[in-house]
Parts: sequence; structure tokens; C-alpha cells
Amino acid sequence: MIKKENGITLIILIVTVMILMIIAGVVVTSGINSAKTATRESLKTNMMLIKVKGIESVENANFQLGTAERSEEEKQKIKDDNLIGKKTTDSLPVEIAEGEEAYELTSQNMQDLGLGELSDTSSDYVIIYNVSEENVDVIYKPGINENNKKYYALSDMEEAGL
Repeated sequence: MIKKENGITLIILIVTVMILMIIAGVVVTSGINSAKTATRESLKTNMMLIKVKGIESVENANFQLGTAERSEEEKQKIKDDNLIGKKTTDSLPVEIAEGEEAYELTSQNMQDLGLGELSDTSSDYVIIYNVSEENVDVIYKPGINENNKKYYALSDMEEAGL
């Protein structure tokens, strides 16, 4: 009489391992994409907060500038007193249009904005002000890679639908 052996064959074991590897690959890929999305959204949220505070400071500067005739030195003093950041002339990864001024954020600015956890990277953020047009944009100097393109400005990210 032939003895029937019970157990898992080598083929079934290999198929099971392959299925588990495929599932693990999908889960890892999904996790990596989720982490990238979370990082991008966190960065974008921080940039939006900085932009809102920048707009508020532009409105305060325009209010103080008023309609009275002022010298260029007086206008610049009012801007420097009201606008967030420290005026910079460092090269930036984006073009600065005429009428715009760049202000680099400091650790203290980040603390004031409630972004103290970003104090170490505060110099990575620059606010671009156009006081006369009440326009503000935020630049993240290291940039963020998405869809094989590098984005630096919040406005560019918003245009791209990120």
C-alpha cells in the first residue's frame, strides 16, 4: 500500500512567498508615496501660514505709508519696521520682478509665526513682497521635487495643483 504524505509542496511554498513579496512591495510603495505627500503638504501649509502673515505685514506697512508724500528712506524704514524677515540681496532660485523685495526669515520670525520647530531651517524660507501691489509669495530655497520638476515658490506649487 502507498503511503500518502500530507504537507506543503515546494511549489505552493514558492507561490505563497511570491504573493507575500508582491503585497509587501505594494504596501512599501504606498507608504513611501504617503510620506512624500505628507511632507509636501506640511511644507505647503507652513508656506501658506508665512504668506498670510506676510500679507498682514504688507497691509500694516501700506497703512502706515498712507497717502502722504515720503522720502525713499522713510518708505524703506516703514517697510523694514513692518515686513517680516530681514531684507536680503542673496541670489534666489527664482527671479525677482521689478518692485519686489526679498526678505529672509530668521529663527525669531519662525518663533513669532508659531513655527518654532522650523527655527533651524528658517533661512530656507524667503518672503517676496510687492508692497505697492500688496502681493506676497513665499520661496523655499531647497525646493521640492514633484513630477520631475523642482518647485521653489508657493505660487508655482499652487499653479501646478500640488
